[in-house]
Formats: sequence, structure tokens, C-alpha cells
Amino acid sequence: MSKRWPFISFGIPDELFIRGKVPMTKEEVRAVVMSKLRLNKDSVLADVGAGTGSVSIEAALHATEGYIYSIEYKAEAIALIEENKRAFGADNINIIAGRGAEALKGIPAFDRIFIGGSDGELAELIKIASDRLPEEGRLVLTTVTIENLYHAMAELKQRGFEAIEVVALGISKGRSTGKYTLMAAQNSINIISAMKGASK
Repeated sequence: MSKRWPFISFGIPDELFIRGKVPMTKEEVRAVVMSKLRLNKDSVLADVGAGTGSVSIEAALHATEGYIYSIEYKAEAIALIEENKRAFGADNINIIAGRGAEALKGIPAFDRIFIGGSDGELAELIKIASDRLPEEGRLVLTTVTIENLYHAMAELKQRGFEAIEVVALGISKGRSTGKYTLMAAQNSINIISAMKGASK
């Protein structure tokens, strides 16, 4: 529970986060991502390409007996994660400065992984997740391009992930224009979730 967000529901409003020019997973998308991660109170999440830390913050407020590894290599983003961590009192977040694949290899253990940004390392990140996740551990990733959607699906199937699911979100939000309200469309986004199967 956080004074900044004293609720148990997902989808912290975007305006509650300290933001710069760093990309952020928007609140409606984040709510679906969180539901697909299926966190327990003691879950350990690796958040790769954490950006402003919005997913890390949401996860930290729910996995209160667990731990969040927030992985990011851009200096501006790391500073924003630090600020948001303090603002929400999310003390169970450990910020790791580094590129996704290399940083992920250094984490002792995790049972959930969210890939919000892969920066060309998508296949390697899925391989590491396949090697490191425990049985029934969960992977969730987002992509805005059809090419990355295709590559992610192919890689997950090749690595033996189970219960692979794709949700395509097309969100429009009301924007006031005087006495009228127009629906402004956001970019469509694909949310892919999967579960680590039993070892053969």
C-alpha cells in the first residue's frame, strides 16, 4: 500500500508517475500486463527495459513480500525510476543499470519476467527466460510491431513455453475540445503472455 496510490487495483493513473521523455507503459496497457503476470505476494519479477518504472512500481505494490529487479540502461530512465520508487515508497525495487540480457544473467532468481523493451535482444531475452524461469513461471512482453510479434511467438514456441496468448489492445481516450469530447486513439499494442512448461 502506498500513500500515492492507496488502492489494490491495477492501472495507476499515468499522471501520478514522474515522467520525462522516457517511454512508459500506459495505465490501461499496464493493467492488462499486470493481470497476465499473475503475481503472488512473494513473486520475484525481472522488469526488462523498465523505462520510467511504471510496471516495476505496480508490481512492487502487489508483491509486497517479493522483490522487483528493474533493469534499464538509459541514464535518464534510471533517474526517473529512482524518483518514482521514492515517490511511491516502493522499497522492494532493486534498480539494475545495464542492458537487458547481460543484467538478467546476473539476477539470482526470478519467477516472473516482463519485457517492455528488448532493444534488439528479444530472442536472447526469451532464451534466458526459458533457461532461468522455474516451472509455471510466467513471461509477459509487449510489442508494437508485427515483426516483433511474429519473432516473439516463434521463439516462445521453439523454447517450449505453454499457454501462449496474444492480446491486441487498441485504446482510445476522451479528449476535451471545448464543449465536446473527441476520442483520441493511442498506438495499438500487442501483449504476449506465456508460461514456462515442465522440463522434459
